[in-house]
Amino acid sequence: MKTKEELLQSGYKFNSSELFAAGWNLMSKHFGPLVGMTLLFVIISIVLSSIEFVSVFANIIGIILSSGFYIFLMNSRSKKNDPKDFFGGFKFTVDIFLHRLTLGLFLVPFFLILFLIGFPFMEIIKVAAQMITPEEFAEIMRAELYQNGMLFAVSILILFIGGVYFYVSYVFTIPLIVIGKMKFWEAMETSRKVVGMRFFGIFANLIVLGILVILMTVVTCGLGALVAIPLATCIVFCAYESIFEPHEGNEQTVVDEFGSASPDYNSESELD
Repeated sequence: MKTKEELLQSGYKFNSSELFAAGWNLMSKHFGPLVGMTLLFVIISIVLSSIEFVSVFANIIGIILSSGFYIFLMNSRSKKNDPKDFFGGFKFTVDIFLHRLTLGLFLVPFFLILFLIGFPFMEIIKVAAQMITPEEFAEIMRAELYQNGMLFAVSILILFIGGVYFYVSYVFTIPLIVIGKMKFWEAMETSRKVVGMRFFGIFANLIVLGILVILMTVVTCGLGALVAIPLATCIVFCAYESIFEPHEGNEQTVVDEFGSASPDYNSESELD
């Protein structure tokens, strides 16, 4: 596995079309198990969300379960994969939980900006100092939104930009934890710095991937999610593997299934 220092020094690039093709090829090779794991994931998520008290933890449990896809795909390279790998993420529960907790804390300042800019500070203080009903509070918020619509829109935009930045920057954190065996903070920093080298290229690819998942899901009335979710995971896995764990012993440093790399690391065009 390439270290963060090696990647920061040498750089990297990948071809988007080859990356998506590699994800589809990988999905096709393990279509049955991946669709089955996705169906199990959906069922477990629905059950957990319907149970009182447990539903609070449904999101983090879902993230831990979804990390099992990366373990399954990693083991598939050595033909040691097993559908039971789906539950392998629980071995990394602490680091995954700390990663999500830290990510949530990073967003706190942006939520504060949302309220402090969108709603006048003194008005919030006055509302907090009064014993009012939820209906009265909602009415005050509607009035403030009407009077300060532009400021509220700006604060929403700031929150959106912050959320996008963190989502893109930390897209490889989970694979680095479960595949790279890194602790949560090392994985987050590695992902952030490596993604930062090609931020807009990776951002553009994630937008395309998101649109693809939405279309596959909506057009098929939800059934396509059973294919779209594992396909998206396979594409992210291929991106991770082509960046952090390229096949060794290839003189052209080309991962045939994932993309290509060359000594020229100054061009941004390869990301499109």
